[in-house]
Amino acid sequence: MRIAVTRRAVVRRLFITRGISVYWSVINTQPLCERRALWHMTYQGFTTYAPRERITRIVRGKKVQGSRWLFPRYIFVWLAAHWHALFSTIGVSRVLMNGEQPARIPEGFVESLRAREHKGLIIVPKHRFDIGQRVQVTGGLFAGARALYQGMTSRQREVVLLEALGCRVELASGLLR
Repeated sequence: MRIAVTRRAVVRRLFITRGISVYWSVINTQPLCERRALWHMTYQGFTTYAPRERITRIVRGKKVQGSRWLFPRYIFVWLAAHWHALFSTIGVSRVLMNGEQPARIPEGFVESLRAREHKGLIIVPKHRFDIGQRVQVTGGLFAGARALYQGMTSRQREVVLLEALGCRVELASGLLR
């Protein structure tokens, strides 16, 4: 792991000195093709990251530990110069764009996700609030705003991810309030 981070820092410095920007971006996969897209992007030489979360399910009356994608159908990709190959990668539906360039993930976002990993899985904390409880946003663009806590699902995490990229997403009525 340290070797990859060190290598990435060296590559970043090398590209910056040549005037090429390197950054994390996001691709959208075809339905149920996350593993296929990860394999093909890795085979093409891209550095990828698809965080998974630990879940507990009840199967036949017993608790079973498992995992699922933290952001279903979304994979983070470390981009440098040759990102156009992503358009024809097997399993990739589209690259999230900002104009003519892939959308940039805010600096440190992927690293903060990796820091929360334990044995390759992100442990999502239990809900700190009750549904319908009044809360106050303490950081980010909406710092100081008051809101009602509506819960957290995989779908809402996707919306948070898309809002971090600066994209607007229209949701069907009833998904978010």
